[in-house]
Amino acid sequence: MKHEKRYRSTTKLGKHLMRFRALPWIELLLVLGFFAALGWAAWKYAVPFFENLGNGAYSCQKPEETPPPTPPPTPEATHNPYPDHALYNADLKSMQTEIVIPEYQYAADVGVYRGTVFAPIGNYTPDGTAAFVRLLLYDVGEHKQTYLRLPLTYKSIRFPAMNDDWIVYLDAAANGGGQMTAYNRETQETHVLKVVHTGLVRPVLYQNTAFWIERTGQTRDKLFAVDLLTGESATLAIYDGSSYALSEPFAYGSTLLYVAPDGMLTKLDLTSGGSETIRVGAAYIHDPQMNADGIAFLDSDHAKDGHILWYNGKETVEVVTGAVDFVLGDGFIAYSRFDKNYVYYYGDGTTFCTTRSGESAMLLGGGEDVIVWMDVTWRDKDIMEIMTVGEKQ
Repeated sequence: MKHEKRYRSTTKLGKHLMRFRALPWIELLLVLGFFAALGWAAWKYAVPFFENLGNGAYSCQKPEETPPPTPPPTPEATHNPYPDHALYNADLKSMQTEIVIPEYQYAADVGVYRGTVFAPIGNYTPDGTAAFVRLLLYDVGEHKQTYLRLPLTYKSIRFPAMNDDWIVYLDAAANGGGQMTAYNRETQETHVLKVVHTGLVRPVLYQNTAFWIERTGQTRDKLFAVDLLTGESATLAIYDGSSYALSEPFAYGSTLLYVAPDGMLTKLDLTSGGSETIRVGAAYIHDPQMNADGIAFLDSDHAKDGHILWYNGKETVEVVTGAVDFVLGDGFIAYSRFDKNYVYYYGDGTTFCTTRSGESAMLLGGGEDVIVWMDVTWRDKDIMEIMTVGEKQ
């Protein structure tokens, strides 16, 4: 019996084999997809749920309220007496004014009293020296000036001191000496207080009394007080061979400040007559000046390596080294150094240079709220300039 051969199709078998081989991969992909979906659902819903549960969002109890953060305390404002100095970024040119004196070439011994700058002025004489024959009175506020003719027996007006009633000055001879003279500003009368035999003497004023230190012997000097109404005089101190006689006295209010023969800084109350020694912690004191805030002084006889010092009633601080003189004003100390003028505000220790670039200057004087200097960039004529630097509070 003949049997027929039957053959299976290899094409169908291959398809079944392929489906069988791919099945595990399909199942793996489905499992991975399931877990991915489960993880996404947990991240989307379960995590926030448990976080809120921990924070009390789904709690039956009222969650504790977190108090708002306490704001930091507001710092209390402290008083700074010099918050913004007028000289910060100042236009010096606009703040400085030239005092024009067309009739006279030279000025000396500058002072300030109640808004008026005063200074002897004059010209050269045939012998080659200057004679100061008028007193300049310059109104700082009005920028106006007048010339006062004070009687002279000798050559020059030197070291005038002024108050409401009097101008006291040395009528100085060419070689020193002369006569101390008082000029009554109301009556315009003058009278001689005392003949000065040698040197140039600088008086200071308190009401109707003038004070000065004068050489009276070969090695002796005296501090005099002279009544301008009666001419009576008294000797307040005697200096025998003492360098402290070279230190000028200074009057402020009802106080006379001077260095005693033993070198101690002394305050004399001119109303009660009582005196007090002030200890400022310096080995040497020269030319002290005072105001309501303290005392400024030099620690040398104008030496180039000396110092200007400031005593505020509690401590003494150094202002500068290498300045030979100074002016004490309302809130400041002014001085010259290396042909430049500087203003030191002792309230906060700030220092400003008040000389413009390219110019040279020499401080002449000042007080109250102004300084006066000579522009020495050119020397054919004295050019006086003035500037308000005081900062009254």
